Amino acid sequence: MAVYVAEPLNMSDLETLFTDNWDTRTNGEIPVPLFAQSDQTRFETIADSVVSAVNIQAEELSEEYVGYPLQHVSRRLPVLLDIWTRRESAGATGGGIGRQYLHDVKQEIRRICFANKFSLTNWHVIRYKSFKEIFEDSAGIRHHGQIRIELEQSTEDAPVSEIVTDDFNRSDAAIGANWTDVAGTWEVVSNKAALQSATANAHTRYTGSTLKSSVRLQVDLVTAASMDAGLVFRWADSSNYWRAVLVDEAGTKYVRVIARVGGVDSKRFEYLAGSTAFTWTDGDQVELVVNMQQALLEVSVNGALVFSREDTFEQAETDHGMYSGSDQNTRFENFRVDEAGGHQ
Repeated sequence: MAVYVAEPLNMSDLETLFTDNWDTRTNGEIPVPLFAQSDQTRFETIADSVVSAVNIQAEELSEEYVGYPLQHVSRRLPVLLDIWTRRESAGATGGGIGRQYLHDVKQEIRRICFANKFSLTNWHVIRYKSFKEIFEDSAGIRHHGQIRIELEQSTEDAPVSEIVTDDFNRSDAAIGANWTDVAGTWEVVSNKAALQSATANAHTRYTGSTLKSSVRLQVDLVTAASMDAGLVFRWADSSNYWRAVLVDEAGTKYVRVIARVGGVDSKRFEYLAGSTAFTWTDGDQVELVVNMQQALLEVSVNGALVFSREDTFEQAETDHGMYSGSDQNTRFENFRVDEAGGHQ
């Protein structure tokens, strides 16, 4: 069954915006045009009493990812306003006659766009873009011009498909059938995941479903002193994979991104958390996110982007999970994998 998707813009909203804010001037020099949403306004058979008409047409809606971690899109919708005004020879009298009136209508629409640029529901801003007078269409009884405006919405949520989620909200036991321990033994303790006993480079992979190489990983870490824990991603084998971890070394906090290549750690990035306003206190719950889009890798902590670069190491690998460097005290909650237009 098809799913109904509302049109990106209700044209009646634009009509209302213009008509409610139209200034006809003291003596009615600039009458309110007939606003419409069809090609009827293009025809010369409009009643003589209609001194001007404006046809509103939405054009191509475009979207592109913005910000981190590609969870939002910027939407832009160009809108074409076709303006037709009566010529002097058409026999009409009073306000709204002649080529000057075409430009008066243009100026009034421009004024309304600027004065009400933040007033349209579901769109952040209205941008007045351009005006063009079309002389070849003005040989009949009407003058013709076109205005282009653009509607912009910068924080629309991107479509996201949740692939995996595990909140570990279950009885104390082994971590579960959806996980495969690679190093160390992982368990659930008080509705949180943890490493059972100190094991160097301990990690467990989520194997409950088939994942992709370009996804968004997220986990909440309940931090602890001397911690070294986080996410493992693009895992090929126990000697070749990536990890993003929060580290506490004698009270100094770091965010590190490390590629383990042939069994040897290669530190690709280190962020000294205490050097800025961002840090954490032992026991805090901290959100760690890794976003992968082909070669692009991005890491954020509590929504703040701390790392972004392109690196093709193990780019095609699709296994991901959790990591602990001999850290039995840090707890893991709300492991999640999302796909937002990811690639295999």
